[in-house]
Amino acid sequence: MMLKEMPSYQTLLEKSGQYPEMDMLVTEAYLHVLRTGCTLHRCAERRLALHGLSYGRFLVMVLLSHEAEPLPVCRLAELSSVSYPTISALLSGMVREGLVERVQDEKDRRVVRIALKEEGRSMLNAVLPGMFTHHGAVLAGLTRDELVSLIALLSKVRLDPDLCVAEY
Repeated sequence: MMLKEMPSYQTLLEKSGQYPEMDMLVTEAYLHVLRTGCTLHRCAERRLALHGLSYGRFLVMVLLSHEAEPLPVCRLAELSSVSYPTISALLSGMVREGLVERVQDEKDRRVVRIALKEEGRSMLNAVLPGMFTHHGAVLAGLTRDELVSLIALLSKVRLDPDLCVAEY
């Protein structure tokens, strides 16, 4: 589910009268960021589906491709912001399909590490060029200076997961 249309100025004005905690400008900016993020994520999922990939599988392969050594399952869960059972279920399918493999840790037999197999690396190499081309198309309306400003501005947004459930 995603916000397709932004609320009108009149709607925001009415809500700000109803809720004194609401800053109209902050709410409008937040909704724009939220809608943009949701739209970008949905586009990425659709593009990946053309290759038979979910966003989760893609993310795991990207994370593993940056590492010289296989990663522990718990570290993959942490890096992808999902629970251990969720990442384990995802990895089971990827192991079955030959995209990744489980590797026992030589120092601690209780630790299972995950390595990207050549099949996964090949799939990633087939998918990434189209993803990068899509990124360019989406952001084509921005100048280089605007891109730098966008990165700087988005970097200032507080993305602390604890804020999601904090009481104010």
